[in-house]
Amino acid sequence: MPVVGSSAYNTAGQITALARSLLNDAQGNLFTDTVLLPYVNSAYRKVQRAIGNAGGGGFIQDDALLVVTAVTAVDTSLQVAITDATAPPNQLPTDLIVPAKIWERPNGSTDDFLEMVDLSQHGGLPSRAQDITLSVWEWRNDGIYFLGATQDTQIRLRYLKAYPDLSDATSPVLVRNAQEALAYAAAALAAWSRGSPLAEKWDDAASDAIEDLIIAAVKREQQSQRRRRPFSSRSGYTPF
Repeated sequence: MPVVGSSAYNTAGQITALARSLLNDAQGNLFTDTVLLPYVNSAYRKVQRAIGNAGGGGFIQDDALLVVTAVTAVDTSLQVAITDATAPPNQLPTDLIVPAKIWERPNGSTDDFLEMVDLSQHGGLPSRAQDITLSVWEWRNDGIYFLGATQDTQIRLRYLKAYPDLSDATSPVLVRNAQEALAYAAAALAAWSRGSPLAEKWDDAASDAIEDLIIAAVKREQQSQRRRRPFSSRSGYTPF
């Protein structure tokens, strides 16, 4: 018996093929991959946000190691930051949406990492002189801000990430078992853009499929119960 290759992930082409069938254009006379891919990517980002916001672990990236360079002088007005513009290799990861936790240790050491305190929702960084540790951090203006330390400090970053957009039909869809959710949502957007009455139908189907993905993603945690919206609440089409 031949061995059949398998993959845990669908491809973008499988999503667009299903979307075309839903739009009664299985031959692709109107809805080619090129036409549908922006809609699929919009649905892809929406599904990622929905699962990530619900606590699904598939979008958590851990153990990103960066170095915060020591300050040259102690100054209570000084702050340092890691942003997209920080010199490589210590800039923010390109797939980062928002940091979750940060730990620190002296750079070059094998000490245990010690968790730092997130002050983002607690009034921000205080004004105080730098010490040998960073101790606290704040997320603002798309950057991680510190008071700085008097020695180079290695940080370990845990963050919520986003998957890259799909570039062509062969691109892997990195959300497992999401083909219906993405195809329904893409079909809704494509139909809506052309004023089709099918838009509302596929939007409702997409909402249900996304809800199923959320429930499956957070089932292990059992932190909260989720209920589908009642049918009567699903009226009208809301673009993604």
